[in-house]
Amino acid sequence: MSKDHPIPALFSDQYQLTMFQAYHTEGMTGPAVFELFARRLPPGRNYLVACGLEDVLDYLENLRFTADEIDYLRSLGRFTPEVLEILREFRFSGTVHAMPEGTVCFPNEPLLSIEAPLPEAQLIETAVLNLIHYQTLVASKGARVVAAAAGADVVFLDQEFVTADYDT
Repeated sequence: MSKDHPIPALFSDQYQLTMFQAYHTEGMTGPAVFELFARRLPPGRNYLVACGLEDVLDYLENLRFTADEIDYLRSLGRFTPEVLEILREFRFSGTVHAMPEGTVCFPNEPLLSIEAPLPEAQLIETAVLNLIHYQTLVASKGARVVAAAAGADVVFLDQEFVTADYDT
């Protein structure tokens, strides 16, 4: 992703937006720390290759709600005018600590840690999970295929090589 093609602010789910509102309504806006890690790996796997981290940073830097997105949220009738105004002016204010792209990592080892006001940390969760999960899945599978090829050339022709392991 880039500033020319930012990820939409609504690349989330209604739960995250509802919790964002609830936290603001209840005054629960203090700092929170969220860490992203794999609790366990699929059978026969012993590592992951962390990827998608640069896209997360780009997403957070460019995250803005457009007028159309605010109008859509208003049309749902579920969000207060105060929260819609907060979203209209939203800029991510937290900090991110992450492994470098391509780092080999293991279960229970944080790929990234985000410290932000609780509503902000909640709001970005879905996008962060999606950006990291698929790219880490592809990079990890690619690393295993290259290792198994033992120096032979490898060509990936489609995405089936990724999804076959996860029955999706």
